[in-house]
Amino acid sequence: MSSRTQFGVLVVSSVVAVYAVVGGVLGIVSAQDGPYPQLAMFEEVIDRIRDDYVDEPDMLEAMEGAFRGMVQEIDPNGGFLSPDSVAFYREYDPLATPGIGVIVGRRFDFPVIVTAIPGSPADAEGLGTGDAIESVDGMSLREFNIVEVQQALSGETGTTVELNVIRRSTATPETITMTRRPVALPALETRVLDGGVAYLKIPFVGTGAAADVRLAVEDMLSRGALSLIVDLRGSAGGAADEAVALASLFVESGTLGYVEGQTVERETFTASAGAAFPDLPLALLISEGTTGAAEIAAGAIGGNARAQLLGFRTFGLASVQRLLPVEQGWSLLVAVARYYTPNDGDIWSEGVRPTVDPETLPDPAEGGDPPLDRAIEMLAAVPAE
Repeated sequence: MSSRTQFGVLVVSSVVAVYAVVGGVLGIVSAQDGPYPQLAMFEEVIDRIRDDYVDEPDMLEAMEGAFRGMVQEIDPNGGFLSPDSVAFYREYDPLATPGIGVIVGRRFDFPVIVTAIPGSPADAEGLGTGDAIESVDGMSLREFNIVEVQQALSGETGTTVELNVIRRSTATPETITMTRRPVALPALETRVLDGGVAYLKIPFVGTGAAADVRLAVEDMLSRGALSLIVDLRGSAGGAADEAVALASLFVESGTLGYVEGQTVERETFTASAGAAFPDLPLALLISEGTTGAAEIAAGAIGGNARAQLLGFRTFGLASVQRLLPVEQGWSLLVAVARYYTPNDGDIWSEGVRPTVDPETLPDPAEGGDPPLDRAIEMLAAVPAE
């Protein structure tokens, strides 16, 4: 038996043995009953393939495929990572790592763009939320986990990458070539509209975002703003603590949400005393491209009925992911906790839903920006205090 085959069998045997020992001690696992009866069948399948397949199988490759499928079945945005992918994941930064500037997730067994970071190569090509990436430089991505997708998209600054994409608006594959580079942190976008309605777009809830938002809102208030629209559409990634700080600018007291998992004790987030803008009339814009920290902030504000949420349900990526080391430098990347809204909404699996029914908004084909237009209409009708 080859060394690769021996290692593959060793890994399988180790997994089965661990479950068998734990089951023997706790009395919860047996070959025929208990929560993991399939382990006996799993071991039998391995034996059959090893002993009866027409050629000597590459057991390591077979087991890698089995582990990949297992992880992806329970966590589409996780993965079974090779040592090389583990090293990439530890160093990866969506802004600093040269690439095309996209946040990706999985939908319907394909990697899709959650959002293209403003000013990125992908943004320049008009790529956006819901566009599927079929292949990179001729490599099909169907079996790639999210870390491997980002790894394929990344490379040295100045190198080119060829993507085969299917845009959300068409079913025809399209080939696009882009030049990799780091992406600058997007700036806040602010303006004061007619009727004293201030508009603030937050493209990334990263470190320092809450402080920057406070300064921007104070500036617009000094220029005559009476109400505020916060645009979180396409805002992806970021930091959970910044999401809590952002929500605390507008929610004066109470629960902002919580995080909890099977092995992670519940941690509840509460509004810090002294909200900067507790009474400022407010509306939030969200979309399918709103993920991560922006989802947490939107869920916190909407869950406290502090603002109307307009747009479409968010993507659903707000979770705590953790690397769990296994044999030979490989690791599992899985979600170990989910973020919840103050009213127990599971953001990871359900996203954050708008409070204004999208069906009541005008048809986008008629022009304009229906969620923004409706938010302006709603806030313009609020009497100044």
